[in-house]
Amino acid sequence: MTPVCFPTAAHLYLACYQERKNFSRKQYGINDFLHPSDYFQSKSIYEKNLLLLSTSLLALFAIILLSSGTSKDSRYDGGGNDLVQELYEQAVKQNEQLQDLQESISKFYKKKNEALEKYNSYTSYNSRYYSDARQKMEQITDTVSKKKAMALISKSENNYRTSLSDWQNRINSLNAKERELVNLQSLLQITVSESMIAKYQSGNFPDNTRFKEAAAEIESIINRLKTLTSQ
Repeated sequence: MTPVCFPTAAHLYLACYQERKNFSRKQYGINDFLHPSDYFQSKSIYEKNLLLLSTSLLALFAIILLSSGTSKDSRYDGGGNDLVQELYEQAVKQNEQLQDLQESISKFYKKKNEALEKYNSYTSYNSRYYSDARQKMEQITDTVSKKKAMALISKSENNYRTSLSDWQNRINSLNAKERELVNLQSLLQITVSESMIAKYQSGNFPDNTRFKEAAAEIESIINRLKTLTSQ
């Protein structure tokens, strides 16, 4: 966590101290007082700024309390990334069975993508042909010839689409199986990473000694602030 600084708190403390000193001199008839151009010129202003100082110090110690005891381990600091995935990848590096599984999954996706690349290229080529054929047909001005061209294109396209039915069924079936694979893989990642996070929790539970010290310290500071503001 980036350290938080309150430079105005120190400035206010010095300013309030000097103003209190000046006020005391005025109160007891001492003529050695601050220049009239100075910022603090009355007891009321002093008290307002002292209250602001109190608020700043309380805010500072509240941040200390919230941040104390916080522990960071670079192995588990994901920086916003998927920690479940990161932990699972660590486990894969140390487990041959998981390595073999991941290799099998990678091979499956590679084979699937290669097959679909050829299929998509094939269907794209045919779609282009039938689109161009219809445009060419529209250029025919003879009604009889145009009807013959339309019938020929329709028959060819129907045969083509029928030939793809087996492909479509296999694609739909594979997509359903792939969804099952993704679900089971996510479950495995959670199962593996849960045991790792449990181990991390048991070995990295934060010590609250500093927190207790800060809590005691803020009580002392509050009492001192109450004493100063009650004058």
